[in-house]
Amino acid sequence: MSVIIAAYNEERTLPSIVEIVLAWGKAKEIIVVDDGSTDQTVKSIRQFIPRISLVRHKYNQGKAAAMVDGVLTCQADLIIFLDADTVGLTHKDLDRMVSPVVLGAAEMVLGAARFWSAGAFEPFNNLTGQRVLRRKTIIPFLAKMRNLGYGVELFLNKQYDGKPVKTVRLPHVFILGKLEKQTLPDALLSYIKEIRELLTQLVTQYADEIGPHAKHIFREVIRYISRMLDAFTA
Repeated sequence: MSVIIAAYNEERTLPSIVEIVLAWGKAKEIIVVDDGSTDQTVKSIRQFIPRISLVRHKYNQGKAAAMVDGVLTCQADLIIFLDADTVGLTHKDLDRMVSPVVLGAAEMVLGAARFWSAGAFEPFNNLTGQRVLRRKTIIPFLAKMRNLGYGVELFLNKQYDGKPVKTVRLPHVFILGKLEKQTLPDALLSYIKEIRELLTQLVTQYADEIGPHAKHIFREVIRYISRMLDAFTA
């Protein structure tokens, strides 16, 4: 099996994720796709080469592009996607995520880490970056995936809609928030960009189900967010 880790400015957490997967010992290959990091992300994992493969983007292309290039590079049929800012992952978590796909009980597994919730209301579990699936099932979608950025999670959920998908809870795993790893201005910029990409994919994906008025509102919001991004980066 292949483990693909898309990383952008994750020097703090990426080495520990790589160490955990290496120690697990069940991955045929570990592929880190550096999506144009400007910090010491690449330097932080050089110690693991050649036990891992490193794919580098010259500039930041977005999470979806990093995932696509990881799939195009990997050789194994079974793929595990892991976020580079994951904390608390264990070998048991990896085993539990892989098992349903190996046994044929699921075409895709979502690993639900601890994230924002309000009691039983957990709206972001299905937007997880921890996923297990078979390469042959994702290959047909790669061309459409590349430019989706953070919207890739919504896209994948839609493609596997109606197919056997299982969610595995990862109770001790959490994802670092942007404010925990970036300066306030950079974190705000990242959040705004993420919201824009998610809303864009949402409108595109459910165009036939959203009424014209709601669609117009969403597009106006997206345009407003784009103007905010332009102002931040000017």
